Amino acid sequence: MAAGGGIAAVTFLSCAILLLPLVAAALLPENNNSGQENGRKLRIINPFYLEPEMNATSSPPPGQVDPILVPEPVGPPEYGSEMPEPGQGPTLIEGFYGRSCPRAEMIVNQTINEYFSKDPTLAPAYVRLFLHDCLVNGCDASILLDETPSGEDVEKKAPHNGKFVRGFEAIDEIKSQLEAECPGVVSCADILAYTNRDALVYTGVPPYQVAAGRRDGLVSLAKNVEHNIPLPDAPAEHMVKLFARKGLSLEELVVLTGAHSIGSAHCSIVSGRFFDPRKTADIDPGYLIKMRSLTFCEDDSQDLPFDPYSQQKMDSRFYKELLAKKALLESDQNLANEPRGNAVMKRYVGDQQGWLKKFTSSIKKVGEMDVLTGDRGEIRRQCRFVN
Repeated sequence: MAAGGGIAAVTFLSCAILLLPLVAAALLPENNNSGQENGRKLRIINPFYLEPEMNATSSPPPGQVDPILVPEPVGPPEYGSEMPEPGQGPTLIEGFYGRSCPRAEMIVNQTINEYFSKDPTLAPAYVRLFLHDCLVNGCDASILLDETPSGEDVEKKAPHNGKFVRGFEAIDEIKSQLEAECPGVVSCADILAYTNRDALVYTGVPPYQVAAGRRDGLVSLAKNVEHNIPLPDAPAEHMVKLFARKGLSLEELVVLTGAHSIGSAHCSIVSGRFFDPRKTADIDPGYLIKMRSLTFCEDDSQDLPFDPYSQQKMDSRFYKELLAKKALLESDQNLANEPRGNAVMKRYVGDQQGWLKKFTSSIKKVGEMDVLTGDRGEIRRQCRFVN
């Protein structure tokens, strides 16, 4: 769904994950605050490595997360060592860079939060960038490529992306730091997965671990985007079928669409619906009057929030607007009108914690979609170009 700065598509995949202990603990020096649980030594860590260091009782600054207690970790395998063969079990591992690049997640988190502190609207942009990458060829960072040896137009130049995706500069900076820290180790695909996680946590999703080990794709074609990313006026049936092909259920589709509670859409993308007599009957009359006054678009840079009540917070109350026929995007309203989709929204509209739990499991499923591992793909030296 082409919508600037916001999230406009969502998807998905199921894959068993080898549950190693939260190996992120290995990435930081021991905190003096330690405890015991069932005889096992515990360390207090900040799982997303935000500075300054915090103890277990301090309150984090806005946008940061509290430290948590985790078991003393067992280190993950060295990069590329003893990874399962395709079809032989899990191929992504939590704490994947614990030995090969111990500060990888810390570098990603610190850098991306510096960008968020300057421009909070970037957070939903990274969620959208991640989803638009995974929807096309799987999570292989193909959306980051400026060109490929074939010379054909790349994904970021497709009409569904183009001016509607942004945030590439922070990815470049993160990659440059990681190459200086541990050359040729951390993939651009994993950087996207980490920045997506950090963006979601910044906007209110509880902290969660990201399994890693993705490698970067060699192919990026604009023509592959069209049939894999739904448009802002997509019918519900079209979206349900598209996401089913990706391994996602209708419930997961609706839950992930709730990410539209953050971010915004370009005025020019949504304005036509509010002046089309064939479509206005499906819009709340009061909302229609309001939106007609707001959608005399002055230029392509004018944005409108998906949810004016919680634009920078992931919030299931967003469904309340859709159920009341006050959707900014026609595709969101189409999902609310679909009987099964409507039932899912009614289930979660008053259950923020239940929705966040389901959202987290669904977005992790997206991150495991058609990934390249082992000796497939490559680890790019620069995220914009193949090696």
